[in-house]
Amino acid sequence: MSEHEIIDVFEAIEGYYAAQEDREPEIMRAWVEGHMLHLSSKGRGREALGAVWDDINAFSLFIEDMEYTDLSTIPHWQYSAFVEWTADHIDEPGYTLRLEHVRRLMENLKGFFEFLVDKAHLSNLREISRAYDYICGREEVRLIELLPYTGAAHWLTAHASFQGGHIKREAAFSVSDKWLILLLASVGSSWDHLRKLASTVPTRGGGTRKLSIYNLRRKLSRIGYDQRPEDLLMLDALSSDKELDKATRWFFRG
Repeated sequence: MSEHEIIDVFEAIEGYYAAQEDREPEIMRAWVEGHMLHLSSKGRGREALGAVWDDINAFSLFIEDMEYTDLSTIPHWQYSAFVEWTADHIDEPGYTLRLEHVRRLMENLKGFFEFLVDKAHLSNLREISRAYDYICGREEVRLIELLPYTGAAHWLTAHASFQGGHIKREAAFSVSDKWLILLLASVGSSWDHLRKLASTVPTRGGGTRKLSIYNLRRKLSRIGYDQRPEDLLMLDALSSDKELDKATRWFFRG
């Protein structure tokens, strides 16, 4: 593989991490670059390296608003949600629910995790191996139909510019953020009403929901959507009565 081709891949990686501003993605740049160098030393070409980076980048975007300090602990069912998310949100030929595409995606991700375990950056491969075997280990793709209502999955990343474009900001929103916005709209856009509903949630759930509301308002304020959070729903064609039902079940679960 030529030096020019390696530089091409590394420039794409650099561009992604440079755009992250004040946040460090869960998947560290040094990990990705180390993996790329490792694959290059094994004779992987530009097209193969580009595909690996695209798949890792997609996963980084998917998990960017989740709270996992060790990627090894991401539950196996989350990979099923990830596979569906790529098919729904990435408008590229290689991201469908066809077995060859899903298997490539999972193999590239699993190979990256194997590298991280070998370098002692991750503790184990249990969850991703379980996910791989279930989702694409047979002759057809199998998705996990009944996912837990955690709301931790990535929903969307919104961008905003201020002062004539001199200041650029972004905020990542999880599925639970979307659910809170749907519930907010359902109670007449009253934050006070939503907080009172959180107080009715049993056990520790009420405090957790109040914290989620607080964090959501901070993110909305960062990008100038604090007065019109419902506008974010216009970016998501999947917001529906079915989603409102999920939001309600998650919110009052406790």
